[in-house]
Amino acid sequence: MIKVTVLLENDSIDSNKFLPDHGLSMSIEYNKKNILLDVGAGNLFVHNAKMLNIDLEKIDYSVLTPAHKEHTQGLKYFLEINKTAPVYIMDKVGSKYYIKFSEFKVPIGMKLNKKYFSRITEIKEDTKLGENIFFLKNITHKYTLSTFDKLLYKQEDGQLVRDTFDHEGILVIEDNNELVIFSPCSINGVLNIISTVMEKMPNKKIRSYVGGLHLINIVNHLHENNEYLDKLIEKLKKSNIIFYTGHCTGKYAVDYMNKKLHNRVKEIKTGMVIHV
Repeated sequence: MIKVTVLLENDSIDSNKFLPDHGLSMSIEYNKKNILLDVGAGNLFVHNAKMLNIDLEKIDYSVLTPAHKEHTQGLKYFLEINKTAPVYIMDKVGSKYYIKFSEFKVPIGMKLNKKYFSRITEIKEDTKLGENIFFLKNITHKYTLSTFDKLLYKQEDGQLVRDTFDHEGILVIEDNNELVIFSPCSINGVLNIISTVMEKMPNKKIRSYVGGLHLINIVNHLHENNEYLDKLIEKLKKSNIIFYTGHCTGKYAVDYMNKKLHNRVKEIKTGMVIHV
């Protein structure tokens, strides 16, 4: 099994001990490798790591996905602690992303001092990071995205265009001939992400899926309606995948999906240690 320690999430198992925040950060232990997946928007993951006895100096490498600040902005704090671990991102450092409301736009991309740029490896294609550990590029766009995705934009050639979420890489670990997918925000949609993994790694059983499912609007906290959720659930019923989710999924969707998927949807919170 793969050990996952939740260093940061929107909610906490004990908010006096493990500090929550909007975002996600996880420590993953597998095959004698220690991976830091996303870092949240600030330095709270550092505090929580200490409380959970996770030594960030011993992280072998970090993977960032997607390139939005609630997943990446805390990077400088990690790089100040760990002086050697490479950082992988499916994007160009300095890419600009926004939430756009009518005439207004709010930047949501990562800001990072240039002195750290040399520590980051920009990945454009599928990459093997270690034995049975893969960082995959999103390629599937056939399933309907969240209704909230229409608010998300990127800057391209000086113009704002709708984000296609190509920067949202997918971390996949193969354990005992089964796959575990890590997609902290799933902006490209859980069905598209599963489809991408199935196409790139055919004839492999997907055992677990870890990450947010992007089913709630972070601005007004509205969740996807039951009709949308029911259509998603019908597709997910065809698999036996166990989902460990939170962050941008929303409590309503977690409970609704868990009931209809027969307890295959588990809520994650800051401070949890799970084996997937």
